[in-house]
Amino acid sequence: MVSRITKYTAIIILFSSLQYGCEAGRRTADTVEPAPYWVQSRPVIPGYYIGIGWARKTRNVFQYQQAARQNALADLAGGISVTISSNSVLHAFESNLGFREDFTTTIEASSMEELEGYEIAGTWEDENSYWVYYRLSRAKHHEVKAKRRNDAAKLSAGHLDHALRAKEQGQLRSSLVYLVNSMEAIRNYLDDPLPLEFRGEQIQLGNRIFSELSSAMSEILIEPDNPEITAKTGSEITSPMLRFSVSVYGGDPVPDFPLIASYSERPVRNNRARTGRDGTADFSIDVVRSAATTETFRVEADIEAILAESTSDPVIRRMVRRFGAPGAEVTIRIEPPVIVINATEKNLGEPLEPGILIESTRKSMLEAGYIEGSDISQADFILSINASTVLAGETGAYSNTSLTGSIALKQPDGRIVYRRELDGFRGSHFRAERSGEEAFRQAARRIESSFFREIDDTIKRR
Repeated sequence: MVSRITKYTAIIILFSSLQYGCEAGRRTADTVEPAPYWVQSRPVIPGYYIGIGWARKTRNVFQYQQAARQNALADLAGGISVTISSNSVLHAFESNLGFREDFTTTIEASSMEELEGYEIAGTWEDENSYWVYYRLSRAKHHEVKAKRRNDAAKLSAGHLDHALRAKEQGQLRSSLVYLVNSMEAIRNYLDDPLPLEFRGEQIQLGNRIFSELSSAMSEILIEPDNPEITAKTGSEITSPMLRFSVSVYGGDPVPDFPLIASYSERPVRNNRARTGRDGTADFSIDVVRSAATTETFRVEADIEAILAESTSDPVIRRMVRRFGAPGAEVTIRIEPPVIVINATEKNLGEPLEPGILIESTRKSMLEAGYIEGSDISQADFILSINASTVLAGETGAYSNTSLTGSIALKQPDGRIVYRRELDGFRGSHFRAERSGEEAFRQAARRIESSFFREIDDTIKRR
């Protein structure tokens, strides 16, 4: 009897709980507060900035509440107007270098970063949405921003002072690094002229940095020792021929300055260098491969190296790149190498005139743009061809011949840079002499199809 009563009691309690839960749920739905005025119409409160944000509800409460807060902060920052002073560095970039969009975005983003002292004025939610209402005292915001602006200006002025001292000591690279540091320090205030006293005079800090950067870039003079040089295909261009000097206009050489080189034919292996104490830096090209008559070797101030030392900020990097990189060029006149051919061709012991292999080689040389010479003392390369045929038996009425020999490319000092054995070429004809010629023609076809291409590649890529 006791257990039966207990069972019925539990059932009654369960149904009572379910009924209560349903009624509570209906009461919650029925008692949702109506949307406050700031959800229905954006308020205007004198002396305050307003930010209102909302997010659609999801199962993740933290996620949608955080999204609503971020939207409210963005709305708050967007209400803080950005006025670009005509005396600001941003205006200077807009006027001189067509640069505005990146900085405008940066200033708007920095406004959000500097939000401090805002307070939550209300939240509201219904079944689908979550709303947040922030407000920020204008006076408080201006106070915080003024302090941060002054701190940034002091830091920037310190970098500017270091930059000018380095410039006075002829350390142009260090001066540029400090100037970039100085600009980065005020990156969030580029819309403001930032007037202050500097070295006993009143300046507008942003514009002074802009002016110093522009002046430093324009004063850099890069000059080649040899504005025009001549080189032959397959030859090396040594460092003394590609020497560049860096100085300031009408001034002293600039030591320890980074340079970067480019070559119109292909990338340069060691394309970065720094000037020595005498303000010079050397470059080289391991081998000239171009088939063109003219190529260009250009050297510029390595702005990326300076940026790597001074800032990782993408906006400041883009700004500095806008000044351009001073540079200079060397024109390289390219001449084809002179090749002297020494050939000995014997067919069954008799000299072959004209030589089949030499004629095939001359044809390939002309097509590749090389010059055939006759004076070994003037040659860049010597191409030696030695080939001869011998009888290799008979097949019925036909005589068979076999060709042996070699083709080699040498430098004037005798060093062999290419060699091929001429083996495996055979001829067959009812006349022995014609059989030997056929073997020579087979070798000639191989020279045209592959051997001379290998020689050409050896000259250009050795």
